Amino acid sequence: MQKLTAATWFVLLLLTGSGPARGQAAVSEAIRAFVNDPELAGAAIGISVIDVGTGRTVGAYQPQLALIPASTQKLLTTAAALDLLGPDHVFTTRLLLTGELTDGTLHGDLYVVGGGDPALGSPYHEGVPGRRATLDRWTDAVRRAGVRRITGRVVGDGSYFGTAGSAGGWPWSDLGNYFGAGSYGLNFHENFYFLDLLQRSRVGAIPPVQRTRPGVPGLRLTNELRSGPRGSGDQAYIYGAPFGYDNYVRGTIPAGTGRFTIKGALPDPPLYVAQALTEQLRAAGVTVDQPATTARLVGSGAYADGRTLDVYRSPTLTGLVDRTNLRSNNLYAETLLRALNKSRGRENHELASTAELTAWLTARGLDVSAVRLEDGSGLATRNYFPAAFMTAFLRDRAGDDRWRASIPLAGRTGSLRSALRGTAAEGRLWAKSGSLGGVRAYAGYARRPDGSELAFSIMVNNFTVESRALRQKMFRLMTALCRDPGR
Repeated sequence: MQKLTAATWFVLLLLTGSGPARGQAAVSEAIRAFVNDPELAGAAIGISVIDVGTGRTVGAYQPQLALIPASTQKLLTTAAALDLLGPDHVFTTRLLLTGELTDGTLHGDLYVVGGGDPALGSPYHEGVPGRRATLDRWTDAVRRAGVRRITGRVVGDGSYFGTAGSAGGWPWSDLGNYFGAGSYGLNFHENFYFLDLLQRSRVGAIPPVQRTRPGVPGLRLTNELRSGPRGSGDQAYIYGAPFGYDNYVRGTIPAGTGRFTIKGALPDPPLYVAQALTEQLRAAGVTVDQPATTARLVGSGAYADGRTLDVYRSPTLTGLVDRTNLRSNNLYAETLLRALNKSRGRENHELASTAELTAWLTARGLDVSAVRLEDGSGLATRNYFPAAFMTAFLRDRAGDDRWRASIPLAGRTGSLRSALRGTAAEGRLWAKSGSLGGVRAYAGYARRPDGSELAFSIMVNNFTVESRALRQKMFRLMTALCRDPGR
């Protein structure tokens, strides 16, 4: 089927001639080849490519069509956070005791009060103490204070961000998995656990659950998994709601003979912190009389007159933005959204709102008339905006070198570290990816051999081709943007 009308080709600006015209024609030819690919028949496609220096359109296809952006939306959230919070912003976590301490006995409770730090106890964030090191730090602080027994309990307080850790538009199939963990006032271990499964060699057999790492007290997993064909990859999903401990594991993992690991969302991160610290204290010889709990269950603010034992500060915002974009971490993006909302005076029940983010975009002079944002990460399925909006945004932010450093660089960093090596794009293409069911997008910058720079957005929705194949088609298009415009 012929997709492109004469009017569309006028939008594509398929020009001939010399200099910029030849470069423009080459980009338009690459776009034409992409959108006319028979494997993309029926897909909704939006493409915008502009010259950063002049704002001139170099190539486009349906640039005003609003489409789902997936995680390319993180570019908006991280830029707004750096502007509104500042690059040196940090999140603090406090350890406090309440009540009276006499002869080594605390007649009261121990509180871990979160300030929203998404990297607290992270197993991945460089330079951050991990789960065990953080628990050791707090245990040492308690022992240095002379506490040998706590008659009360350890309380995890995540009230700083309220209880709406997940956006309302997130799919049910995502909530129990690590990428749907949400953000709370007290986050820990990036709010996920490892789930180890034992592969079975026969297709259709049930792969048993071996264990969770770390252990999650009270978590009940109903295993409905089956073994898929060898090489079929991770098709397993954990179904569970925030604060819910009855979870179901469904789908398939590939047949085999080894251990296969997936990651699930901690149902209640503040409670997990309290439980893990209680266990650690007891192992260190500190008696804790009562079970761990959370401020959500027993009320917040009881520590107002408490004694501070430890204050932990997160990496600066620039480091958190790096992890958000380089590794496309939803938890970090949602945390930044909530933090910027809080900085603008929003109440806790409004912290998942995107109103402040949209207002910031408007204040930058960007046209948001066709923009709908439901979260900070792009995981919601009712986010949408046109490709032309994204390239206008990218042109506006092109001079922010620190923010741009958080965008994966082809063949060098982040999610593109191993991609496009040996091509014209290596070291010259910065691109944030986005991927959901039926959605694939890329947005970023392409630097050409003549020193000019393009901002681009490529959005594909409702495709039926295998996702890896589409990714390669998009890579070929992005590589074409990096070639000599005189060719």
